[in-house]
Amino acid sequence: MTAPALPGIRDRRPEAFDPRTILGLGLPAHVLIHRGDDWTPAWLIGRPHCANGWVALVQYVDADGREQTFRLPADQVAVLPPTGRHH
Repeated sequence: MTAPALPGIRDRRPEAFDPRTILGLGLPAHVLIHRGDDWTPAWLIGRPHCANGWVALVQYVDADGREQTFRLPADQVAVLPPTGRHH
């Protein structure tokens, strides 16, 4: 199952959802993860390769303030472009 696009992205699937993008990140990396119907800030802390492809090992703080660590399909991780860059 592919996660829905981030708010404001409608016409095409952004490069942020290419599972290969998590391979080039230094760890830990700040990402957004798709949980339920929302996108949540999280840390990418690992990226193991399993029989069905790459998965993201992520950590985030839930609504109750508890730290959660779990594996998530790579296509449910958004790597946002850095802000403040000059072209």
